[in-house]
Amino acid sequence: MKITIVGAGSGYMPGIIRGVLHRAADLRGAELACYDTDQPAQALMARLARGMLKDLCTVTEHSSLKTALDGADFVFTTFRPGGMRARHLDEAIPLRHGVVGQETAGPGGFLMACRSVPVLLEIAEHAPEDAWIINYTNPTSIVTDAVLQRFPGRRFIGLCDQHVGDTEMWEDLLGLDGLEADWIGLNHFTWASRVRHKGVELDLPPLLDALSAPGGGATPWRDPSRMTELGRALGYLPNSYAKYYFFHDEVVAELRAKGTTRAEDILATLPGFLAQITEESRKADPDPSRERGGGEHGEFAVDTICAIAGDEHRRLILNVPNAGGAIASLAPDATVEIPCDVGRDGPRALPVPDIPLPTRGLTQAVAAYERLAGRAATTGDRKIALQALMAHPFIRSKHTAGAILDEGLAAHRADLPRFF
Repeated sequence: MKITIVGAGSGYMPGIIRGVLHRAADLRGAELACYDTDQPAQALMARLARGMLKDLCTVTEHSSLKTALDGADFVFTTFRPGGMRARHLDEAIPLRHGVVGQETAGPGGFLMACRSVPVLLEIAEHAPEDAWIINYTNPTSIVTDAVLQRFPGRRFIGLCDQHVGDTEMWEDLLGLDGLEADWIGLNHFTWASRVRHKGVELDLPPLLDALSAPGGGATPWRDPSRMTELGRALGYLPNSYAKYYFFHDEVVAELRAKGTTRAEDILATLPGFLAQITEESRKADPDPSRERGGGEHGEFAVDTICAIAGDEHRRLILNVPNAGGAIASLAPDATVEIPCDVGRDGPRALPVPDIPLPTRGLTQAVAAYERLAGRAATTGDRKIALQALMAHPFIRSKHTAGAILDEGLAAHRADLPRFF
């Protein structure tokens, strides 16, 4: 098996290596083909991989995307176009206009999509036709939708492990370990009205009504206090990004008061993180930092690959086409995040209820925005780009949408040739 990793110099690579170790019995003898535009970072992570994997897998390095893709059975994409500098702009520019600045949601996510989509389209065009592309590059919902609109039938799956952490948060809040939630909707905008504990479906409304909101405001970032408040109001589970929609203005005030973007916070920690990775990569038995991605991030991706390669019929929550109208209130060709049965033929959407009425219209609005955003990123059409931002629920003024678009495109001009 050849697994090509596009973005192999990423800070998430140690977690991916741990994911391979997690499935060592299934991946023995595989080739991990590493490619990154940052060749020194690629070399560092490849050295780390060889030290951790020993003789389990062959680790190869490539300076050309084409040679990395040649003969691949799986292409795992996990890169950040423009790096942390671009992420800082994505977060800071909307905030200057009174809109949440976030790397995947809202106009920040739109700007990232404009950089990500063209690269994924190139990969989808040049990867072997029978290869599965397993994408972690954000915003995964828009990226997946744009690729599948351009290449219908392409073996392309969007990943996000956020639901894992959100389910753990609700386990803590409800005091119930081992929950299985049917998260449905759009990436970073899902809901769970059907939740099981030890195989028994829960009656959520009374459980949520009985919760007392923990303190802490917006800390930690999953914001359990607001999630409890929102869960009681809805009668079902929201995912943690719902705070940006239902507490938008409060979050804007908090982000402004904080004074630094999340990108700036991460940049401050990167020198120490990379120094530790470099030191570990030289050891006989490396044990790198889990600060960026840990093991959960990589395990989810590797489990998806192994579920297909081994015909495991594993239940995984993935971003896939809404084939057959699995979510009845969204278009059949929409990209949705939904529980799937994953085997040799890829993911098959499992039966789920429709999105509950209180958040159905909002979810449909975000789906319309995502389709427009993908079209804008694919074509570089400024009119469609403006329409996408005007469609997003964060933005309530055409003039605000236009100002963010103009400033964002100008700031990212070097990475957005399709718009210029």
